[in-house]
Amino acid sequence: MTQIIRLDKYLPKEQPIDMEAIRTNVRKLKAGVIAPAVEEVECELAAEHTSEPIKSMEDINRISKYLIDNKRYRDNMLFIVGINFGLRVSDLRLLRFSHLINDDCVFKDSFAIWEKKTQNTRKHKHNRYITINTAVVEAVTLYLENTPGVKLSDYMFRSESNNGSDKNEPIHRNSIDRIMKGIGRDLDLGNKMATHSLRKTFAYHQMVMSNNDPRKLLLLQKMFGHSTAAQTLDYIGITGEEIEEAYRKLNLGSRTCNYLVDSTLMERESTAS
Repeated sequence: MTQIIRLDKYLPKEQPIDMEAIRTNVRKLKAGVIAPAVEEVECELAAEHTSEPIKSMEDINRISKYLIDNKRYRDNMLFIVGINFGLRVSDLRLLRFSHLINDDCVFKDSFAIWEKKTQNTRKHKHNRYITINTAVVEAVTLYLENTPGVKLSDYMFRSESNNGSDKNEPIHRNSIDRIMKGIGRDLDLGNKMATHSLRKTFAYHQMVMSNNDPRKLLLLQKMFGHSTAAQTLDYIGITGEEIEEAYRKLNLGSRTCNYLVDSTLMERESTAS
């Protein structure tokens, strides 16, 4: 029978168990137990992901409000379209207003796109169909109402160097990267912001919205062209958190805590006794 370790006998009566304090005390060595390093220790590591999804809805709303308040309507449109379409930046930057809007100035329900990266990599060629939701309609409409002279054939995200000229050229991916990093810095978001943050945010919130439904994971795997579901989870940024939590809670062989030690369990045992 599994034995549950009792910690309450070491603590004052009617005091809640502070597991974090226990972990901190366990991790701190006594002075003199180990000597300082005498040489530099290096180990080879794989490259870390350079971008993370924006997981907080509050942060998403803060970003949009910040861009609109500063009259950066193009950047707000880029942000909203990016996190709602889940396209690679190579495809996102090439979108034109005609992809989303019909000749009669009515927004389409959806449109087809042949993703650039998959044109030469997938054996079976097929289009990806993008549904246009309300958030995208609102962001595009806000941009158009504040930007005169826009044509249906224009790129949605024109380079700012083209403003006031007859050139119709899309924003460079480096500019998108600079915009994302600037947003993270200005709002002190605390996560790694880069071009892929837009696509990863789309995927992360798709999973959250579905309550981590395995079918949604398979859909995202197919949508992103990943070889495995694990690759998709890693891309989204969920796997790292789950692995860290798994390591932290296990503690097999510990004298003070393991994954069976739970304040709720101990409370029940104390009540039963």
